[in-house]
Amino acid sequence: MSKELLKKRNVTSADTVKALRKNGIEVSEKDAEIILDFLYFLAKLTVNQYVNNNYSNDK
Repeated sequence: MSKELLKKRNVTSADTVKALRKNGIEVSEKDAEIILDFLYFLAKLTVNQYVNNNYSNDK
């Protein structure tokens, strides 16, 4: 993972473990890191697609 992406994150793996545990899901810190990587990837992809679609519609 690039250090640039880590700087922009507000949710830690410890926060993720706590939130999942509260909902009955046990994960390790390493698994939480993988989950966060995936969720941040999806969020970035979604925003990029939204921006590109709006840009295409404006032309």
